[in-house]
Amino acid sequence: MGLSKKLINVMTFGYLLVLKKKVPQNLKKAKRRQNRNVYRLMKKAYEIPFYRKRFEECHLTPEDFHSSEDLAKFPLLTKDELRAWMRELYEQNPKTRDSWDATSTSGSTGVPLRLYQSQREHAITNANWIRILMTLGYNPFFGKMISFESSYRKEKKQRDSFLQRFGILQRRILSEKRCVGDETARVIQELNEYAPDLICLRKNCIVRIALYAQEHNLSIRKPKWYIPVSEMVDEMTQKILKKTFGPGLVDAYGSDETGNCVVKAPGKDYYDICNDTHVVNIYDDQGRLADQGRVIITPLFKTDFPIINYDIGDMASSFTREGIRFITKIHGRLNDMVKHEKGEPTSVLELRKIPNGITGIAQFRYVQDTYHDLRVELVPDPKDTTYTREEIDRFFRQRLEELYGDEFRIDIRWLDVLPPDPNGKLRCFVCNVKE
Repeated sequence: MGLSKKLINVMTFGYLLVLKKKVPQNLKKAKRRQNRNVYRLMKKAYEIPFYRKRFEECHLTPEDFHSSEDLAKFPLLTKDELRAWMRELYEQNPKTRDSWDATSTSGSTGVPLRLYQSQREHAITNANWIRILMTLGYNPFFGKMISFESSYRKEKKQRDSFLQRFGILQRRILSEKRCVGDETARVIQELNEYAPDLICLRKNCIVRIALYAQEHNLSIRKPKWYIPVSEMVDEMTQKILKKTFGPGLVDAYGSDETGNCVVKAPGKDYYDICNDTHVVNIYDDQGRLADQGRVIITPLFKTDFPIINYDIGDMASSFTREGIRFITKIHGRLNDMVKHEKGEPTSVLELRKIPNGITGIAQFRYVQDTYHDLRVELVPDPKDTTYTREEIDRFFRQRLEELYGDEFRIDIRWLDVLPPDPNGKLRCFVCNVKE
């Protein structure tokens, strides 16, 4: 394993040399590069039985795919289909599977998905993440980073390496288990002593740090950049984080399956897409390319274990310029639905908007326990007492009644902190209704 990790590091560095380190200004050139990579991917996929079948069912060949727009002809790939294919590959390849890199999704929307990728794909995924940081201005060799524990790889190192003692490749791991209660004060002290250029933590963890600092009047040395990962960053979260960590908020978007591929740098009002390594298309309800709809991602570098037209389950708005797509807003999960005893499920997007209509809330979560019981969990903003808890309570009840009438018994609970799910994430809507 030690040799394998060294080889991954070497390959990662090699791919990092090739990837563009700046957001492209020449959009026509960027589009041509993306189109070439689409064709190259589809030629490779055509040789894989799982995808050859999908080509043939639609009467298509690789010659039908010379642009990101052409991918709209190809079938969508669901999480269940990907899970079944990964399982089939594992069972059919006992002699080679030990050489694959295995990861797993968090399972926030159901059963965790076991994923396999080649060492080459692993290296490019790593290189692309480093490249994203470099487009922000971060220097991976001399910058200082605070990062989170991997959910599927053990962090064995307990001290700085020889190189890190000389200020090269500095990175420290922060356990989320420490960001609870008064241990958070020690975490804040260590952050100030280490003075990282970049903080990259799961959203629920970095929010807990921010709230503790605000409640106890503790200042945190502001990093140049900080990235809440694993969950969508809503407007309310942005306000909380900027109070503590300053203006360097970076919103990065992607998934365990596809890697990160969308990023909003501080000060920008739109997200850039890594168009040389990914296609991010938006489809409407009829499966047509659109400016607003469901997010469909294709990593162009994954030619060994391709993931083509992956329905990631989120909604977004976008615009295109000279064939290059830019994201303006990520709306959140499409499959988070309020269930009703009579009638079809409805989207939670309107629920997400309610907390933005009043101040004084730091975190929120809706939990639907039955067809007629909806629990609202709220954490107060320690620095905003514009409205009392009673006023906020009335506001939520009024808005929920406007949406659902008297369908739900509303239970509003005030908490000191919202505990994360077992997988480390913190969803803002949980449905416990079994059908």
